[in-house]
Amino acid sequence: MMKSAILAVALAAVRAGAAVPSLGAASASAAPVQGGIINLSCMEALVAVEQARLAGVFSFIPEKDSPAAFGDLVAHDGKALKRYADKLDQDFKAGAGITAWDHEAVVFTLSLFSSPLAQTLDLPAPKLQARLTALSLAPTVPLGAIVARRKK
Repeated sequence: MMKSAILAVALAAVRAGAAVPSLGAASASAAPVQGGIINLSCMEALVAVEQARLAGVFSFIPEKDSPAAFGDLVAHDGKALKRYADKLDQDFKAGAGITAWDHEAVVFTLSLFSSPLAQTLDLPAPKLQARLTALSLAPTVPLGAIVARRKK
């Protein structure tokens, strides 16, 4: 399961145009690859789908590509997709919207379900797909506003 999740994340990064390091002599002189800072919305999403251990992997994915990588991850795991939809529902109820990062992740996930790649995926139930579509149309709200309105 973990191997498939890591491969899905790596595949999403490659599809999104991330550079793939070469193994030639030129790479010996290149600077070592270092992880970056992970987006807080991404971290919340990983925790919500019980994949917090992938935060280190996501630190190597450029921030602009992380919603697509996460969307690809949940598109390949039905339980994670349901947990993510539940998290988005809670955010919407608390803050009357979802974060811009979550919006990008949901839109990317839905685009996968309507692409030729959908033939290789276990499509979610129509009800879950409708929930995700409705959430993709929700207004975007800063993460700080959502966190401030959550019940403790």
